[in-house]
Amino acid sequence: MSFRNTIRLFSYAVCIVAVLAAYAIIGNNQSTAYKTKLEAVYQQSLMELSECLDSIETNLTKSGYAATPTMMATLSEDLYSECSLAKNELSHLPIEQMNLSGTYKFLSQAADYSKYLSEKTRTGTEISDEEYKNMQNLLEYAKSYSKNVKEMVTRCTNGGDITGNEVKSKNSNANVASLSLDFTQAEEAFADYPTLIYDGPFADAVLNREPAVTKDAPAKTRDECLKTAAKALYVNTDKLTYSGDSNGAIPCYNYTMDGYTVAVSKGGGYVAYILGSGKVTSQSITQENAVNVAKAYLKKLGYQDMVQTYYAVENNVCVINFAYSKNNVIYYSDLIKVGVSLADGKIYSLEADGFLTNHRERGDFSMKIAEKDLQKKISSHVEIISSRHCVIPKKNGKEAPCVEYHCRNKATGDEVLIYMNTTTGEEENILMLLYSDNGTLTK
Repeated sequence: MSFRNTIRLFSYAVCIVAVLAAYAIIGNNQSTAYKTKLEAVYQQSLMELSECLDSIETNLTKSGYAATPTMMATLSEDLYSECSLAKNELSHLPIEQMNLSGTYKFLSQAADYSKYLSEKTRTGTEISDEEYKNMQNLLEYAKSYSKNVKEMVTRCTNGGDITGNEVKSKNSNANVASLSLDFTQAEEAFADYPTLIYDGPFADAVLNREPAVTKDAPAKTRDECLKTAAKALYVNTDKLTYSGDSNGAIPCYNYTMDGYTVAVSKGGGYVAYILGSGKVTSQSITQENAVNVAKAYLKKLGYQDMVQTYYAVENNVCVINFAYSKNNVIYYSDLIKVGVSLADGKIYSLEADGFLTNHRERGDFSMKIAEKDLQKKISSHVEIISSRHCVIPKKNGKEAPCVEYHCRNKATGDEVLIYMNTTTGEEENILMLLYSDNGTLTK
């Protein structure tokens, strides 16, 4: 064989090896890409599952306080829906690796038992102590399962690989089987969504209508609104710069100054919102002082008859929730939130959308059912701490006159707000109270 032919054969061999290597690399990359995509699907399913579990835990807790057929039916429907969604997410997971049969059993029992109790209350039969205990047992399982889910997601976040059956942290020998005997799911409960009361437990319902205050109010000029904005920030008008219009549900003129934005409604010239910027890095005044500052500030802006409901602190800003009150009746739809810097007591933010959207003259608060009769419908497993008359918005956009009962669970000490409709005598809503050093949360 000539030297030239030898070189040619060698070149062909090199080319073949290169092509095979290229195919191998491509195949490996495709395999890696597929595994990465599959892993993302698994972990997303775990996250969705955690959201469902958190809702299940919340609804099971509320079921322990419900005493009327309407509320039990509502909670039962929510539970059934969340349990179905949870099962759907489970179907997307490698069940043979995670041994999730116990989870399916729990989800089925939670939905079925809640439905059973709902049907029982419809017939006018009271829930027995034993059945109440059964519901508490289901709740304990739900809490345990949610905890295990959080632990598994934490391990995933720290490098765990579901597709490789290694749901563990990089520096840990823990594996799937050792995480949970009852519930072998993984999902971090960053979907643990307690609603801040100062954001309004009814916020979704109060902003979905035409603004009542501003729609027919006299139109204000840009200069008139500039004076209102300057008053809101305690400065002269020459300190503010006009920054444009906003033409949302509440059309406004917008002004800026030193990190602040102020919006004043074109109709009526009301301060719609104030947004501060920059971090508040310290605290030098108390939360009680902040509440007093906010009260005085609302009066200065012309928002009268507003009473504090709850507050919470975030990033050194105390945000207080105020609602309109007339004749000792609180109207939760008419909501204003005021943020006060705990560093210096200055106003940091204000949101009046709820008030400007919903505030209007209403008829007298009516009690078609005597309060003593409403109290008889409260669960026997709680004691009433206090009560007050209120009007709350419903999901359909209407409002319901209620008595708000602040209650404490006799067995656990947990606190809830139970809203009894004064017209129908049914439980209109139940909110669980969660206390912390930074304020009050509700679920």
